[in-house]
Amino acid sequence: MNFENKQDINAPVEHVFQQLSDFDFFESYAMRMGAQVERMDIFTQTQPGMCWAVKGHFRGKDRNLELTLDSYYPPEALSYFCTTKSLNAVISLDIIPLSRTESRMKIVVDVIAKGLSARIAMQSAKLAKKSLDRKFDARMHEFANIIGEKYHG
Repeated sequence: MNFENKQDINAPVEHVFQQLSDFDFFESYAMRMGAQVERMDIFTQTQPGMCWAVKGHFRGKDRNLELTLDSYYPPEALSYFCTTKSLNAVISLDIIPLSRTESRMKIVVDVIAKGLSARIAMQSAKLAKKSLDRKFDARMHEFANIIGEKYHG
């Protein structure tokens, strides 16, 4: 299953990329939301291969996932590979400069089921794809607005 969204952000590409690659912020945000986050790599600089183990309670169940920085090309693109017991996902973020003070963020999330039960759940989700797309679009719009607001103070 694939989710795709584009958002125009009233901020330069460097600022948008810096916000998308603020790993410390995302770690602390996940912990504030009740997740346990553990850094799994030993890198001292940002580079592909950085990895986090995340444990948390989501939709009535305890969930475990591993998130790996798959590619890192400042200030234009980064991607993650996420794996759980039943799903894999690739999350790609591209930032395109529209002008010196405006950028376009493109996000693509491709989710792949690993087993039979995950494939069945994915089929059910495909029936609700329009609703899921609307929720995804709304969250990405909100996220883009936050990035723009941070730039403007």
